[in-house]
Amino acid sequence: MKKAIFTLLILLIKASCLPQKVPARFDLQKLHWCTPNGISDSVLCGFCPVPENRQTNKGRTINLNIVVIPAARSDSLLAPIFDIDGGPGAADTKSVWFYADPKNPYHQHHDIVLVDVRGTGQSNPLNCYSLQYKASLDEQFDDMYPPDKVKQCYDELSKIADLTQYTTTNIVKDFEDVRQWLGYKKIELFSLSYGTRVALVYMKLFPASIRACVLWSPIPTYGKMPMYHAVTAQKTLERLFAACKNDPDCDATFPDFEKEFYTLMNAWFGRSVVVKHIDSFNIVHEIPISWDGFETGLRQLMYSPAGLRQIPYIIHQCYLNNFEPVLSYYPQGSDTSKFIAEGLYLCVTCAEDVPFIKSPKKKGLDSLTHHTFMGSYRIDQQKAACKNWVQGEIPGNFLDTIHSEIPTLIFSGSYDPVTPTWMAAEIASHLPHSTLVTIPEMSHIFDGLNNIDCFDHIAVDFLNNPFSSVNYDCVKTMTPPPFKLK
Repeated sequence: MKKAIFTLLILLIKASCLPQKVPARFDLQKLHWCTPNGISDSVLCGFCPVPENRQTNKGRTINLNIVVIPAARSDSLLAPIFDIDGGPGAADTKSVWFYADPKNPYHQHHDIVLVDVRGTGQSNPLNCYSLQYKASLDEQFDDMYPPDKVKQCYDELSKIADLTQYTTTNIVKDFEDVRQWLGYKKIELFSLSYGTRVALVYMKLFPASIRACVLWSPIPTYGKMPMYHAVTAQKTLERLFAACKNDPDCDATFPDFEKEFYTLMNAWFGRSVVVKHIDSFNIVHEIPISWDGFETGLRQLMYSPAGLRQIPYIIHQCYLNNFEPVLSYYPQGSDTSKFIAEGLYLCVTCAEDVPFIKSPKKKGLDSLTHHTFMGSYRIDQQKAACKNWVQGEIPGNFLDTIHSEIPTLIFSGSYDPVTPTWMAAEIASHLPHSTLVTIPEMSHIFDGLNNIDCFDHIAVDFLNNPFSSVNYDCVKTMTPPPFKLK
């Protein structure tokens, strides 16, 4: 399985070291052996310099942090796989623990290239500590983008970066520079979530560089994040209501799941509930939790089948006035979340998405948020944040649909609360050599499903031979975990 967004458990497997002799295809002036945290094997590391401003090619240089895991079998070498993570804002080199395992199927015949894209990881990271740092448990339920904290972040990051230059198009040009810097002729792309937008633009701008592409839970350039978040999450919730009703154990334990959910929402909407919490020092805290703060965390659980299957239990406990199951998902003390560099997230979405989300009267936006458990909160928050952020330039045709002849494999989950199956189907309709694989029980990622090796089997078979037909019968065995009942 591939390292996914926000919530995967990491199992570190001790293994024998990779060969210490650098394969001849690598330049020792650029790469050196290293052992990143979390792995016991050596891999190749380096920094590829790229200009921050790609219009002038002058000024600040960004040294992109790169990790390369050489193919285990160089006698049958295939095109390297460039992994592209999501967010926007996730540092891709964090996936090294997964790919460096000698038994990993992806790097048997392919070099694996991990790049911290500009604004993430060790590539001039745009972390917003004013937003990402939480001093206590109650701050976990603050608004997503308090205006004063957004402004503070903008002022701080403006000193170390030209924030107009952190866009998908420039990220793609960086990847092309890395390809040339490493000396590869053709590469294959393996992308997740926002990373699929990067992959699609890469296919558009540099088609001759790409042999094949995997898009996992894709978002198109015209996805207008977060315009569809509320309506998509609502549909996922409704599917969950039905799934619980059709599961004998869940229905017997939570027969009123749907009723309890809406009872909570209607009583809670527009105000805060003060929750008493006893910490590890036996100190009682009164924590105000707004509906918006609650539903934001609930939606994050929806990203995986493992999270989805806990929601009926959580809702029932909240209905009984027990909020400890909710609080248990958050750090109990001070915490700094580093998974997403919020500065990059705002740079990308404030340039490519939010400006194109029109008012309700003009585009019927109200119909996408009305009667949903999220309402317009997420859209309102990001629109307000972008008022305190610079808007980078994007090409005039950036939002156009992308057509490509490149062989493409697309994975989509029926329970996905953020990149719905209709988006995947729309993308596939413009890629004549694409195969769309819908995994019925997958959400945005597959964490918690049974037989997740099926996913890797399909992806590796495709990447090894993208010009043959794809057999994906095994998705039927990717069944969900049981519902949490107690």
